[in-house]
Amino acid sequence: MCALGITIGVWRYSLAARFRLRGVHSQSPYAGWMKWHHYAGLFFGFFACTWALSGALSLDPFEFLETSPPSRAMREAATGGPIDLTPLTVERIHAVADTVRRSFQPKELDFFQFLGEPYFIAYAPPAPSESAPWRNSDIAAASALNIDRQYVMVSARHPERGAFTSFEKERMWDVARAAMANVPIADSAWLGEYDAYYYSHTGMKPLPVLRVRYADARATWLYLDPQRGVIASRLERASRWNRWLYHGFHSLDFPFLYYKRPLWDFVVIALSIGGVAISVTSALPAWRRLVRQSRRVLPHRVGSVPQTDEALDRHIVK
Repeated sequence: MCALGITIGVWRYSLAARFRLRGVHSQSPYAGWMKWHHYAGLFFGFFACTWALSGALSLDPFEFLETSPPSRAMREAATGGPIDLTPLTVERIHAVADTVRRSFQPKELDFFQFLGEPYFIAYAPPAPSESAPWRNSDIAAASALNIDRQYVMVSARHPERGAFTSFEKERMWDVARAAMANVPIADSAWLGEYDAYYYSHTGMKPLPVLRVRYADARATWLYLDPQRGVIASRLERASRWNRWLYHGFHSLDFPFLYYKRPLWDFVVIALSIGGVAISVTSALPAWRRLVRQSRRVLPHRVGSVPQTDEALDRHIVK
């Protein structure tokens, strides 16, 4: 519908102002609200079309834009296999808590496993002066939720080694190889800045990350976070297309724009006003037309409706 409206709007527009409305030359053959709708569609119709299309893509209507489910090897690449709770004892948990207290008073310890070894992670609790709300998160979702708080990690087997905040970068290569074994790596790089696919408006996603691009049929990319020992993001060719078609057109997540505030805000507000203008200038004439047509079709009084079949036939013919 948007594409058809744009086509008609361009076709009916006259740059030479060949139309005459009440003796005045006009580029548009329409008058009143329809004229404003014509001009609003010419200015904002493309963005209304891409916004509607990108919103529909959020419902995943096309299989070729869907990301394949992760394999078991990929799910267990960072953990190093199934979770093993046998190393956990009450004494070790108390020792981990004592180690965390050297940095801050822990309120909660989250258990996770990295390359077969058990660890705990603790986030600094909010100060009484900080505003609510607060939410808890597990280690796997920490990067996705953009949690930007002081934290420490402690080995469950050897808490005496002390707390740390990042794993060795070399160990992330073990995760990359285990995630897609026997698949050649096209290229890899440590990113100290966000790229077009791993990014954050608030700058809270952890950096640096290891980006590994594989030479498989789906052109898989993995972003590995050494600060929490997880695969922070997984992208395929389909999901990269979806990133532009959905987030790009629907939220204007374009690199040249989303880091330039308040420019991004002004553009979004202006396009939103344009969308409202398109909607209002089409809804009002449509409503008026429906009212006029209903008056022609529907009787004004109940008594004016023919009561017999013969009278009804004559009424219809007339």
